[in-house]
Formats: sequence, C-alpha cells, structure tokens
Amino acid sequence: MDDLITAATARGHGHADLLMTWAKQEAQRLNCEGVHLDSGVGPDRAAAHRLYMRHHLRISAHHFTVPTEGR
Repeated sequence: MDDLITAATARGHGHADLLMTWAKQEAQRLNCEGVHLDSGVGPDRAAAHRLYMRHHLRISAHHFTVPTEGR
C-alpha cells in the first residue's frame, strides 16, 4: 500500500481502521507473507502513523531523498 488518506470530512468515523483490518485479513486469506505500507512523514501524517502503529505495523526502513542542485 502507498499511504492511506481519508478525506478530511470523513475522518473520525473508523473507515481507515476498517480498511486496515480488511487489508490484513485479505493478505492472510491470500497467503501473503505480509502487508507493506509506505507513508510520507511530517506533522500532517501523525494521525496516520498512529493508526499504522495501532494495527501493529512496524517501521522497517527509512527512505532518504536529496534534491538535485538548483532545485
């Protein structure tokens, strides 16, 4: 998965929790080895990261970037 984002007007209703639960169950049903999720960082992502931790996802890597010169 690549970042789950709920529209601001739909937040707080449990949609993301249901989606995460479904994704884990579906992965298990399909005999997947695991669920992988990439997420951006920043203060606006804190609630999403709490959701991921609540669902027992662990931080397994860091992704580093650097802008090219002149940008």
